[in-house]
Amino acid sequence: MLRGAAGAAAGAALALAAATGCTSPASSASVDGRPSAEAGLRSPSPEVRQAYDAYWAAWLAASRTPDPGDPALERVATGTQLAELRENLAHSRTAGQVLLGEVGHRVEGVSEAGPGQLVLHDCIDLDRWLIHDARTGRPVDQLEDKPTQLGAFTLKREGEGGPWRVDSLRVIGENC
Repeated sequence: MLRGAAGAAAGAALALAAATGCTSPASSASVDGRPSAEAGLRSPSPEVRQAYDAYWAAWLAASRTPDPGDPALERVATGTQLAELRENLAHSRTAGQVLLGEVGHRVEGVSEAGPGQLVLHDCIDLDRWLIHDARTGRPVDQLEDKPTQLGAFTLKREGEGGPWRVDSLRVIGENC
């Protein structure tokens, strides 16, 4: 996992190098790791998109404080992703930093990953989500023109009709 100011912002959003993988089949990706036409991506249902948007809203809100115990995180994330979020928030709190701003999204679609599991592919733009010193409110020295990153977010549903929550993610490409 990336550490320090630059690692906190990028690592927090996509858990970059240490991202625990979602289980999308190898045949659904092209040579460069991006989804291929054979991936069978389709538009997410309104319910899935709402769950994914709620994940980001909770994550951005928690990053402003940062509070690893924020109960809103448990409603939108589970498994390794919940652990990653909490770890990143604890690191930000210890470092005296907060993340402020917004994250750009271009959802490319979802694919099935098994019973009660979907993989949502999103091109993430982190240029306007920046690390600030919690005490002064000033931005810290960091890369501000970051490449966009294509993330594969595994969403799981516990039980029939249960809520969708982000379980894991991995970066599958850049400059999407």
